[in-house]
Amino acid sequence: MKKSLTKFVYAELSSILLLMKSILALTLCSFILAAASSVSAATILFDLQGTAGFGLLPGNEPGAITGGTGGEIGAGISYDDVTNLLSLNVGWGSSQGFTDLAAPSTNAHIHGPTAANDGNGFTQTAGVAFALTRSSNAVTGGTITDAFTLSDAQETNLLNGKYYINIHTAANTGGEMRGFLVQSVPEPSRALLGFVGLATLMFRRKRTV
Repeated sequence: MKKSLTKFVYAELSSILLLMKSILALTLCSFILAAASSVSAATILFDLQGTAGFGLLPGNEPGAITGGTGGEIGAGISYDDVTNLLSLNVGWGSSQGFTDLAAPSTNAHIHGPTAANDGNGFTQTAGVAFALTRSSNAVTGGTITDAFTLSDAQETNLLNGKYYINIHTAANTGGEMRGFLVQSVPEPSRALLGFVGLATLMFRRKRTV
């Protein structure tokens, strides 16, 4: 009986020690990730998203719109929260790896701010905030490489997902494809979640031994 009790106590102490090691490692990992995040905090990356998914899509436009597709190219979309500079690199059409437009492009804008964050599920519309310069009006493809310095109010709207890119065409004058600017999910957060899962799994395995 005494031997069994000693064995049980030893097993419990080993489990507690393993958990403490896991917590210590997790804490250290959190500090490292926080430090890495603070170093790169000046640059915030963005994706394009809408009701139909990621990218510049006709399905992201309100109503039954059909047409071409587009999305981020090259350096993509980023915001420097020190200089307040929003940088855009997007394209459309088959020459850029997407689908050709239904007709030549006639205009391109950043619209906003919408009334609600993320356009209330990416459904809202708003007026033109910035006009975008296109490299081409061609159906088969074009690019937009542009940059804007935002005011503090505009920065707040951007970070709250109240802006979207809209490409207008002769076939869809109100907009053929669009996508809201939404912050990318930081990679450190994914890594941290993975580490938490691993630590939990290790503790559970030890408990069942």
